[in-house]
Parts: sequence; C-alpha cells; structure tokens
Amino acid sequence: MLNLALIEGRLVSLSSYLSILEELSHLPEEEFLSDKTKTGAAESYLRRSLEVIFDVGRHILAKSGHVELAGEYKSIARGLERIGAVDAQLGARLV
Repeated sequence: MLNLALIEGRLVSLSSYLSILEELSHLPEEEFLSDKTKTGAAESYLRRSLEVIFDVGRHILAKSGHVELAGEYKSIARGLERIGAVDAQLGARLV
C-alpha cells in the first residue's frame, strides 16, 4: 500500500525546490554564472528535486510489487514507464 502522506510530503518539498529554481532562472545569465552562491543553490535544488522524483518512484515501485525495478535511478525510471506511472517521453528523459 502506498504511503500517501510520504508522497505528499515529498511533493510539497519538490514544489518548493522548483519555485526556487524558477526564481533563479529569471536572473541574467552573467549575474547567475558569476555568483557561486547562486550556481551552488541551483545545483543543490536541482539535485534535491531529482532525489525526490526518484525517491517517490522507488516507493511506488516497491509498494506495487516491483521491488526489482526500485534499484538505481535508470531502473526506477524504466520501471515507472513499464507500470504506466510515466509516459515513454518522460521515462526516457529520466533515464
């Protein structure tokens, strides 16, 4: 059985991370690239976003009886595509 509270909590975090990345994306390129704090923040929030996506994906696969697909990131992406949780285009992008 899926832990919906866990998934919802992770998605709330993801939404927050994406909002910060959206703000950073509006900075002029030169300003962004010249500020190590801003580039470091973008890298960190991008990494955190991907971790949330794969953590939720791993949970979905494990709880739906596909534990063998819940290993590395590539297998999680392929597994989510295989069970129909994401379409082929998103599955390919995640891989």
